[in-house]
Amino acid sequence: MIEKNSTFEYSIRPYRKSDLDAMREICIETSSIPLKNEKDREFLLLMFCDAYVELTQDCFVAVDKKDSPVGYILCAVSTREFFREFREKIFPLIDKLGFKYSVEARGIVFLHKLCAVFAPSHLHIDLTGSARRRGIGTELVDTLKAHLRSQGIESVQLTCGSNNKTAISFYKKNGFSTVFRAFGSCVMRSDTK
Repeated sequence: MIEKNSTFEYSIRPYRKSDLDAMREICIETSSIPLKNEKDREFLLLMFCDAYVELTQDCFVAVDKKDSPVGYILCAVSTREFFREFREKIFPLIDKLGFKYSVEARGIVFLHKLCAVFAPSHLHIDLTGSARRRGIGTELVDTLKAHLRSQGIESVQLTCGSNNKTAISFYKKNGFSTVFRAFGSCVMRSDTK
């Protein structure tokens, strides 16, 4: 589907392996985690980009008219199953980065697994600065919700920083409501209908 929004044209399509480098750049560009060194970068990418494209099939990309990614939405349809595989395939890579990263990763995974009681699936979304406030994020969320609905998944959850008012406002606009706040995070869920 091609959407036109003033002079910015984009389409939403399933992820392709050729998108990974651009998606990694978007992940780094949009990170709220301070990236002080190469290990910080690698940790961020393993946690919030690479694991999803390696372990799931439920990823969609927003691309410009040159088919270059400007945003993406990644989803673990089964949070519990995703993190079982994550433990086997991704934790060893994170452990090589050092103790600090191992502990932080396990904390993030623990929180996500706890939140599976609110919805079986969870998502992660990022958009470049040029793609924001153009309806692309909403289109990505809608595309994912329709995809989940087609698989019989009735709800999805996410976690964002509890101080990230822009993100929380965006998610609320797209049908998410806060289920709890803890550890500096805001957990939100939405029905897929």
